[in-house]
Amino acid sequence: MSTKQLKRKKSQVFLRGLAAFLYLHSGKVLVLFFALTVLFATFAARLEQKTTLRDLMPSDNLVVRQFEETVANFDLVDRLLIVVKFDSEDQDAAEAFAEIFVEQVYEQEEMDQYLWWVKANLFDNTEETDWYQYLEFLSRLIPIEEIPDLARRLKAEGIREQVAQNRRDLESGLVVKTLIEKDPLNLFEFAGHYRNEIMGNYQLSFSDGFIISKDKDMLLILGKPKRSPEDVENSVAMTQFLDAQILAAKEIFREEEEEDPDQILEIGLTGPHPITAYENEVIKADVINMFVTSFAMVIFLFVLAYGRPMAVFYVGIPLLSAEIWTLGIGYLLFGRLNLLTATFSAVIVGLGIDYAIHIFSRYLDERANNRPPLESMQAALSETGLGTLTGGVTTALAFGAMGVGNFSGLREFAIIAAVGIILCLVQMFVLLPCMLYTRESWRKTDKVHRAQWDFHLEKLINLCLRYKHVTLLLIALITAALATQAGKLRFTTDMRSVRARSNPSISLQGEVTEKIGGSLRSLTFVLEGDTEEDLYQLHDSFIPTLKKLKERGDLVRYDSLLVLLQNPENQLRNIAAVQQEGLNGADLARDFNAAMDELAFRMSEGNRKYIHHLGVGLDERRPVTLTEILGGESDFVRPFLNRVDGKLKTVVHVYPSQGPWEKDKTRALVREILENTPTGPNSSMFVTGIQTISEELKSLVRQSFKVSTGVSVALVFLILFIHFRNVTLVFLTLTPLLISVVWMLGTMKVLGIDITIINFVATPIIIGIGIDDGVHIVEKYLHRKTADLGPLMAACGKAVTLTSLTTIFGFSSLFLAEYSGFQSLGLCAIMGVFFCWLGSVILLPLLMDLFKIKFVRAET
Repeated sequence: MSTKQLKRKKSQVFLRGLAAFLYLHSGKVLVLFFALTVLFATFAARLEQKTTLRDLMPSDNLVVRQFEETVANFDLVDRLLIVVKFDSEDQDAAEAFAEIFVEQVYEQEEMDQYLWWVKANLFDNTEETDWYQYLEFLSRLIPIEEIPDLARRLKAEGIREQVAQNRRDLESGLVVKTLIEKDPLNLFEFAGHYRNEIMGNYQLSFSDGFIISKDKDMLLILGKPKRSPEDVENSVAMTQFLDAQILAAKEIFREEEEEDPDQILEIGLTGPHPITAYENEVIKADVINMFVTSFAMVIFLFVLAYGRPMAVFYVGIPLLSAEIWTLGIGYLLFGRLNLLTATFSAVIVGLGIDYAIHIFSRYLDERANNRPPLESMQAALSETGLGTLTGGVTTALAFGAMGVGNFSGLREFAIIAAVGIILCLVQMFVLLPCMLYTRESWRKTDKVHRAQWDFHLEKLINLCLRYKHVTLLLIALITAALATQAGKLRFTTDMRSVRARSNPSISLQGEVTEKIGGSLRSLTFVLEGDTEEDLYQLHDSFIPTLKKLKERGDLVRYDSLLVLLQNPENQLRNIAAVQQEGLNGADLARDFNAAMDELAFRMSEGNRKYIHHLGVGLDERRPVTLTEILGGESDFVRPFLNRVDGKLKTVVHVYPSQGPWEKDKTRALVREILENTPTGPNSSMFVTGIQTISEELKSLVRQSFKVSTGVSVALVFLILFIHFRNVTLVFLTLTPLLISVVWMLGTMKVLGIDITIINFVATPIIIGIGIDDGVHIVEKYLHRKTADLGPLMAACGKAVTLTSLTTIFGFSSLFLAEYSGFQSLGLCAIMGVFFCWLGSVILLPLLMDLFKIKFVRAET
């Protein structure tokens, strides 16, 4: 068969010169690399590990900015839950424990660092400013149909009747004195309509003020953290603090109740903060384990394959050095590792070992043929190293392509991975030869024993070549079937798909949601208007949609301050109704004092404040303004109402019936609410929260997946064309790669694996790995000395097979991680590497034989 000679490449000449330079100066280079490694190690030690979704998002993203502004403006921090589970007959014990726990927490000085409040009983700790403000506004804010009942209670006969009832209740012991002291006319009942909104459709009862499931076997203690769960260190510290208080409360309960709480109660934490704390612990442990496991496994396999214990140093030291250099540069560039960049160690180990295997294997081949060290290294770098260099640069560019777009988390990963690949090349092309030269200078004999697994590849390749048409048909059919499946893959932002399955707080969150019939995590709608009228108008058009959804069962409840306040028009109607009933502050004070004297009650300071504020409200003739509400001292208002940049803003918390992981239903719910709420020229609204961050992340992932994959393929094509200067060889190298990607994506669908915010990076990774394998096979073919394809491909296939195995071993550390996101990425990468091996070792020889490729590389 005639051949066509390709031009000699200048890079081959450079690589031969590099081998000669290192041969002369290996000692100095080793000292330099050692000094640089120590320097980068000092930087690497300062790296922070970030483990939240927010750390993946760009700071200038509109959705992120809206979320952060809302958090700042309204102290928008998700509640945490302390969940007490018990048998129904142990409800009293559960309530006693809850009170002990809350008291224990408040006694700790550290509480002020972490929590605004903790509540087991909703009747406790009501702020006096909230209560007195409620009394002043009561007559203007209740529904107008309740004014006649209010008037009956506030006239002389109604007042005397209630005070008499208070006397009977105190004598019977049915009501505690403090409740009567706080509300002697029992006006708290008029908050019933709002209390019903708080309870909504939840399967809960407020027994004695405790939040208990309707089947009487779960009690919820609420806490309001001071900081966002995105503050990981605070979340970890707060979770540890609460765990300690649970243990302390158990001891107190054991002493006071003379009963073991562990026998009758089961207590756990859930909510974003404990979930984040556990995830942080798992991820940090996984990062360390991934590095140690991947490094140990690939080195072990390398030593096993070559039968050379010294290979631990030849390959281990350059690999470790590449990792340290990459971490050091990562610190200088970003100062941190995020969820994606945390996986880089397995990627670098898996790919870096490939470059070492190709160069080391070729060097041993040449030395086994009795060529001196310098000539052996020149052959290894200029021939095998040429493909290694091209594959490595192509892989780095494929990773770099992932940084195109607005997904900052992916951009950091792309840069770290690309830098890591380049540094691996530097280590293997510079440090590895120097170490081998140094070892040669110590060697007492020139004989080099060459031992490496051959994997029986020649038999496999010859078998496929003998039945090439059947093999190609089978590959085509499998590719068509898996391509169909790949087209059905879907993206998911369900955080359960990437989180640690062992996270007890996530399991408990799901259990609570199912138990109470709805989610305790809300969608937060932010409404804003230039004036109070604009804000009320938008709010009044918003609430009917929520009522309809609640009646339909799509919401369990919604929480809005403006529902309690009522708009000015309704308030004016109430004021007119109060006047018509003849209510005023003077008559109220006179009749109350008379009833108290008659029934021998002592008038306390609290009673005087109570009647005073109630009377002020009855005498008021103007509506309560939002400005007036904002000017009060109530801590209840800030989480719902604020004035920002001259605009009035209010938040409405909407609680869906399904959990936050039901993304499709949540998305449909939000869309229906927004479509049915018209905004005016001076008003606007948006939805925010962790759910919206997840949705935005999904959009960024989908966009980045398409763009990075497209750019990766384009760059790979460009680099291959520059390398081969021949379109036929480019398509020959690309075909197995593209088929491998299709097989990986199709198999993901068959196995029920969705594309997540973590595993989607597997595609660009596999593009980089696959092209590296393909280049080596094609380069070996171009440097052929024989026309017999079986032995030729088997010789190169041994190295490709070993590199594939070591890469699989490297990615297996991801698959063995506890964090589900890493597991999924590891499995996808392992499948992709295996399919790339099939494409390179089996399909490429078939294509070369089928199309009779005639090109050869010129000798250097």
